[in-house]
Amino acid sequence: MRLTVVGNPDNRRVGLFTAAVLAAGLPRPAVLPWADVLTGAAPPPAGALVRVDSPGEDPHVDRLLRRAAAPARHGELLGLADAYAGLVDGLARVAAGGAELLNDPGDVAALCDKRRCHARLSAAGVAVPAALPPIHG
Repeated sequence: MRLTVVGNPDNRRVGLFTAAVLAAGLPRPAVLPWADVLTGAAPPPAGALVRVDSPGEDPHVDRLLRRAAAPARHGELLGLADAYAGLVDGLARVAAGGAELLNDPGDVAALCDKRRCHARLSAAGVAVPAALPPIHG
């Protein structure tokens, strides 16, 4: 079985994962770029084993996630709700081909939503600090 990584090809995490796969004596994983996923590329097919990596650290992918015309400046936090929605949509596209995903899309979505993640951890009995109240402005 050949691994596929959904990630940004030049990202250090993708490179480190590829190195670990090769060091384990496995074939080089295929890389499906996040930019391709977000612009309509076919998802990994049934039978593929897929690791979903972060879409971060790429200005073009950030714009695609946010559906924005302009890139964010370094350190600027823009359109976080839009980026989250783009991530959830992208994860659904990756899952649509029926591949075996090492990262459950629902779990990734929960991890990227602080309030939801906090609630899940708390409900599972994991000690977490008190949550902030909802913000309305």
